[in-house]
This record gives sequence, C-alpha cells and structure tokens, in this order.
Amino acid sequence: MRTATALVAASMLVLGASTALAQTLSSRPSLFDCVIEPRAMINVGSSADGILDEIAVDRGDHVEKGQVLARLEASLAKVEVEIAQVRADADADLLSSKARLEHLSRRAGRVAELFSRKVASAESRDEAMTEKLLAEHGVRESELNRKLRAVELKRAREVLARRTIRSPVTGIVHQRLMAPGEFVHEQVAVLTLAEIDPLNVEVFLPISLYGKVRLGMAAEVMPVAPVGGVHKATVTVVDQVFDAASGTLGVRLELPNPDFKLPAGLACSVRFATD
Repeated sequence: MRTATALVAASMLVLGASTALAQTLSSRPSLFDCVIEPRAMINVGSSADGILDEIAVDRGDHVEKGQVLARLEASLAKVEVEIAQVRADADADLLSSKARLEHLSRRAGRVAELFSRKVASAESRDEAMTEKLLAEHGVRESELNRKLRAVELKRAREVLARRTIRSPVTGIVHQRLMAPGEFVHEQVAVLTLAEIDPLNVEVFLPISLYGKVRLGMAAEVMPVAPVGGVHKATVTVVDQVFDAASGTLGVRLELPNPDFKLPAGLACSVRFATD
C-alpha cells in the first residue's frame, strides 16, 4: 500500500513538473530562422547610347539618391546645347516684327483719319488695316518661334543630362559591370546597387501561425555573429498563398537601417511579439 501511494505521489510530482515546464515553454515566444536581404537590387543603366567616359564610384561605395555614378562621352551633346542656347537668345526677328507693327499701326491711324475727312479712299483705308493685321500675326509668329526655340534648348539640355547616370536610390554599390571605353546601350547595366535602408527580413512560419502574425506587428530580429544584437522590425507582408509541400507561409518584415550598420545577406532569428 505504501509503495502504491509512493508511486502515485511520484507520478503526480513528475506530472506537475512536466506541466510547469510546458507552461514555461509556451509562455516564451518562439524563435524562427530568417534571412536579412536588401530592400532592392537595382541594375543601373543608361537611357542613351554611347561610349562610357567615366565611372565615379566603385564597389562598396555608399551613394545618395541623385548622386552622379557615371558619365557617357558628351561633346556633341554639349555643342547642341550651345547652338540651342544661341537660337533661344536671338530676338532680332521679334524686335523687327514689333517695329513693323508699330509703323503700320501709325500708318493705319493716319489713313483712317484721312478717310474720316474724305481725303483718303476706302480702298486705302482697307489696305492699311490689312497690313496692320498681317503685322500683328507676324509678331505672334515671332513670339511662337521664340517659345519653340526655348523648348528646343530644354530638349538639348535633357539629351545632355541623359548622358549622366545618377543613382535612383540611396544605397551601396554592389557591382561594377562595365569600364570606361565600353559601349553603353539601354539593354546593359553599368552598375548594380543594393538598397539597404530599410532591409527586408524574410521568414517562413508554420501555417498554424496564420492569423496570429499580422501586418504592423512588432518583432525582434537577431542577426548571427559577428553582427549580433537585437533589432526592432515590423511585419509588412503576410503571404496569402501557402507552400503546401513544406506547410509554411512567407512573412516579410521591414528592418530600419539608417546608419547602414547592418549588412544584407545575413542569417538571423526572429521573435514576434506574440505567438
């Protein structure tokens, strides 16, 4: 009898310990494997064809959005801008048209006065008014031509600007794919940039967590050594299409990286605010 009582007590003790351990484990948020990736990998090219004159950056360089990355040979485009500038500044035709209009306006006024005194004929008056009207059209045409020349100057400057390759994002130069002297066209990339602020954190979770991990949920990302540390991230994507073979769903988090201290392409663990 005592032996049976002892066995029951021992069993209850083991069961209680197991229950306490299970409660402890269930109250501790789980860790899931993840990968830190760039927000985007961008192949930067040129919208213009030509010979690559210079590349101003190298692999590993930090670049700002709008920064000059490379330039194509642009001597002819610069000459076109100078020609368009001279044409846009020319106003001789407009000044001539305005002077002619002033002269014919005064003449039409005099003829009209003479006609009112019955000194000039109606034909003379009509001829003077027609010449004035044609002069007005001439002024408007000269003004239109000047506007067109200004547009041509803008176009020439835009053509020249396209021979300068600028960074579309703030990030890191991942690869230099070409060298000065090579021919560039719109089908080839000159550089590859990695946008690493913010970073993407990709993780695959069991389907059982669907509905528990939600958009906007906070999480802690822990990169592997030697980076380490605990970094705050936010859920931005929860896949609506699951992987039936592995029984997982994909989740993406956004990890701020304003000082570029965290590298991309790094394994990590993630812990969500709740399971």
